[in-house]
Amino acid sequence: MILAQITDSHLLLPTDEHPAAGARLHNLRAVVTRINAIKGNVDAVIHTGDMAHNHLPDEYALAREVLSELTAPLYVVPGNRDSRTNMRRAFGEDGYMEGAGDAPILYAVDDHAVRLIGFDSQSGRKQDTGDQGHQRKGDLDKARLDWLDTTLAAAPDRPTAILMHHPPVPIETSNYPWQWLRDEAGDELGSVISRHRQVLRLFCGHSHRAYMSELAGVQVSTQPSVAIDLRLGEFAPEMQDRPVFQVHRFENGGFASEVLIADVSAADRRRPTAAE
Repeated sequence: MILAQITDSHLLLPTDEHPAAGARLHNLRAVVTRINAIKGNVDAVIHTGDMAHNHLPDEYALAREVLSELTAPLYVVPGNRDSRTNMRRAFGEDGYMEGAGDAPILYAVDDHAVRLIGFDSQSGRKQDTGDQGHQRKGDLDKARLDWLDTTLAAAPDRPTAILMHHPPVPIETSNYPWQWLRDEAGDELGSVISRHRQVLRLFCGHSHRAYMSELAGVQVSTQPSVAIDLRLGEFAPEMQDRPVFQVHRFENGGFASEVLIADVSAADRRRPTAAE
């Protein structure tokens, strides 16, 4: 199974006055083009949150238009910048999401060699941050943890990957390594995962950088933001002005990951979106 990951696209409308508005759209389009060109065919694409920068309905409509060009099925989870309601309006018709409105976005997909579980880490709380009132840090409640425990228990023999936005481990290369409201959140999630040995990887976003760690003996990985102006870490010269993403290949009972570079010139040849 080949899984491609997109994260932290922070998409803006082309009419937005933000200086990176056009570039972020271009970055996302380039990544979609590159994913479609991967040899061996991608079985599924995941977007691990912070899809739309201002959580506007039109931003999700634009994201939907761009991401609909993927030739593989797409599965999304919300980040701290995302609106669950607007994300559901744009992608809910794909049929894999549970719940409605602003309820946590949770689901299990059994259509692939690896079972994919979308797990919403959005705190559901807001504060006056001067940044549209969004709480950047994640959180979990008992209801979500119980849902995860029950969902994992339903398929103990299926290799499984969990998709979520906030990495439940400290990102030691960050100035802000712990991005959860409560210190206990990681331990609570780890306690659930430790009871289900079929979990192979937690694919996360939020950190805007590549990082690898472990939780309850399971690998936790993050990848750079698709939006070049927001990504963090050091990059080779050939990556400096080009968006990157990761591909995860399931083989020999685990995932092997690699970084791929998107071809911005190929994106230039694509037809304009309706928003442009």
